[in-house]
Amino acid sequence: MNKIIIASLLLLSAACAGNKSEKDATTTETHAASEKKYACPMKCEGDKTYAEAGKCPVCKMDLEEVAMAEPDSTVHQH
Repeated sequence: MNKIIIASLLLLSAACAGNKSEKDATTTETHAASEKKYACPMKCEGDKTYAEAGKCPVCKMDLEEVAMAEPDSTVHQH
């Protein structure tokens, strides 16, 4: 009887761990999408960036999405 209970608990914990990694992947994708930054194409305020698209408070031009730098490629190995 104890073996059945222990086996059931192990199966349940493994199933819960699988759901957590799926949830983490979704959170990571959402977080990556929300990391977009916008800046004035005329650099009126230097390298200042904004979290949302809009207009530059100085020159009133539309803010443009800033290309995000890729992570350090020396850490990534194939």
